[in-house]
Amino acid sequence: MQEDKSITTIVNLEAEENVVEEAPKGKVEKKSGKRIGFNYIIYKSLKENRKNDVMKCIYIKGLFNFGTCVIKEGTLGDSTDKHGRDIKDRLVWQKELHEKLHGKVRVPRYLGSFEENGNYYLVIEHIKGESLVHAFRKHSKDLRDGLITRNRLGQKFLGYLLKIIDLLEVLHKHQVVHRDASSNNFMITPGGKIALIDLELSYSLDRQFPSPPFQLGTHGFMSPQQIATLTPTAEEDIFALGAIIFQMWTHISPGKIVDMYHTEFVKRINFFIPDQKIANIVALCMDPVVENRPTLDAIRKVIQEYKSTSQTKSQRGQSQPYQYSRQEILDAVQQSIATYSSPWLADPDKGWFADNGKEPAKDNEKISKSWFGSFNQGAAGVIYMLSTAKSVGINIDTTLPFIQKGLDLIQQKYIDKKISSSPGLHFGAAGIAATITNAIQSELLEFQPKYVDWIQKLLDKDNKGLDILNGISGQGLANIMCDPVITDKQLRERTHSYVQQLLSQQQEDGSWITSPKSKKKKVAKGFLIGISGIVYFLLEYTQVYNDKQALAAALRGLKWLSKSAKQNKESVYWPSNSGKKKHSSNTWWALGAAGIALSFIKAYALTQDAEHQKFATKILNAHKEKGVNNGLSQANGLSGLGEVYLEAYQTFNDPVWLQRADWIAQHIMHLQKIHLKNGPYWLTEHEKQPVASFATGNSGILHFLLRFCYPDRIGFPMSPFHHSEAAIQTPNLITQTQSV
Repeated sequence: MQEDKSITTIVNLEAEENVVEEAPKGKVEKKSGKRIGFNYIIYKSLKENRKNDVMKCIYIKGLFNFGTCVIKEGTLGDSTDKHGRDIKDRLVWQKELHEKLHGKVRVPRYLGSFEENGNYYLVIEHIKGESLVHAFRKHSKDLRDGLITRNRLGQKFLGYLLKIIDLLEVLHKHQVVHRDASSNNFMITPGGKIALIDLELSYSLDRQFPSPPFQLGTHGFMSPQQIATLTPTAEEDIFALGAIIFQMWTHISPGKIVDMYHTEFVKRINFFIPDQKIANIVALCMDPVVENRPTLDAIRKVIQEYKSTSQTKSQRGQSQPYQYSRQEILDAVQQSIATYSSPWLADPDKGWFADNGKEPAKDNEKISKSWFGSFNQGAAGVIYMLSTAKSVGINIDTTLPFIQKGLDLIQQKYIDKKISSSPGLHFGAAGIAATITNAIQSELLEFQPKYVDWIQKLLDKDNKGLDILNGISGQGLANIMCDPVITDKQLRERTHSYVQQLLSQQQEDGSWITSPKSKKKKVAKGFLIGISGIVYFLLEYTQVYNDKQALAAALRGLKWLSKSAKQNKESVYWPSNSGKKKHSSNTWWALGAAGIALSFIKAYALTQDAEHQKFATKILNAHKEKGVNNGLSQANGLSGLGEVYLEAYQTFNDPVWLQRADWIAQHIMHLQKIHLKNGPYWLTEHEKQPVASFATGNSGILHFLLRFCYPDRIGFPMSPFHHSEAAIQTPNLITQTQSV
């Protein structure tokens, strides 16, 4: 039974054996073209979850009475609270609000309601446009700079903010508090106006209804009073407005900065928002004390003043961001290690869990958990980080029982199992072999014949793939990493055979076809599944074995990558797979441009060819010097980019890359959260609960922070570490291959 190899979707196949999923009782099948009620035909599903489903539908009520609408489905008995109210009660209340606010506040018009199969259906107007959060994503590369410089794009979004304030003011005048005023629930129409949707959590101030108010909302946008289900006030929407302003300036989920002491919260606001007055108003909006929150009019004046000063030369006060010291970072890492033995990251019986991406089975669960042995998402990745931490003096004793649980899981899935497991580096046996080797070298594990047998068994697996993620390039890296522990002739012969396979399958133009079974023979470029990763392995092999053919093949691969790129004076990018002349959406390490830069950095380390350094620099210049991002992970975020910056610093001996890595370390430190019972942690991407995983969880963050503090003692993750990245002392070999 193999662990799934996808980076973005991890499915625990073993846990799903012999499980048949049943369709929710009573719910209509969300299939395009299916009729619902008497007048409606489903066009597409907009949202499906255990609470309620939302569909975009076509309504036909007469020859000239037709159009599109949105239907919210409330399944009988679903989401029943302790007061006996279910989703139908929420939708009936929402219907009443749509009728009350029609013509007063821009909300969807109420079009009808009906019941079918015991379920309740609310039909409302479909407002054309895009959500505010979608607009944030669409302009994520330029919006922050636009707001700081107040250019045309910034002016447009400041205008949206003023319209949101106006809309909330009218809503409050009609004695209604929205209570879910998140960036998801404001729609920007094609004409640039703002509409408000999703009213089911709203509260009537004059009627004091519903009583008690409906629970929950959107994490990060809910005030402490709303979380505690206290009697609602208009200040709940003020809190949410502050969260929207923060998200607009940073593209960071507000959920990553709430749930902490307000003094810490203010420190973080001042790091991410450079304008002092804007930072102050956000801090006041999100103050835990209701009385300290400003009025909508006060917020409006601050935004209007900021917007109007764009054409003047007036100097505005700047925020003073807090800078964490190296010792403070190390202390944070040490404290975070304790969280690895808490229920926040580990099951007391099964050990460290991962998020399998499915909807939780119970309302009180934040994520759907699975247990893997692999490096990318499983126990091996956590053990790899802890081994690295131990090697530089971090105390990891509290995690020892869970390390043993991880080893037991690995033995069960990869050693004792008769069915062959995946051979790959990130989701299979090779990565586990490298992890065990790393643990032995750091003295986390004792050198025992048992572990030598494990490593040999894990490495001795056939594979037809070529890439780093699942193929022979990843296995080759694992063989090189394991060689110091189990010096073995067979291991070296196997590594050599991988190189020969790669040389034989290299195309005339220098590329490799990474998806030979596909109708369109795809040539992927990224590090984990593409050419740059293959090149990196060949360069590592060259450094260890001084192989002329491997170096020549690697340089031909880099030449192909260079030719396929688009360049300007400052940066390099690759067109999307569709061939359109636009930047690739992925600029991170695992699949994007930062990983490609890693191979050019490695090439410079071996050849000292300045062209490789220039090209790598241009690739990395696609990222802003002080970029802000919601993603903190190794695979798809700032931790992985920081690792590449550190590699550039070590190789080029240029302090600019250490400065960039320092900005990322500060960025990450300002997003650390602390659970009062379980300890410090990070939310790396969009998850609701932290996970320990390396590629998309906390372990990757801690590895980067440790490496930032010890760049001379820790190397790039899951890669052979060389204490000196200077050029190999083989001038004749380099001279002969530079012209290839």
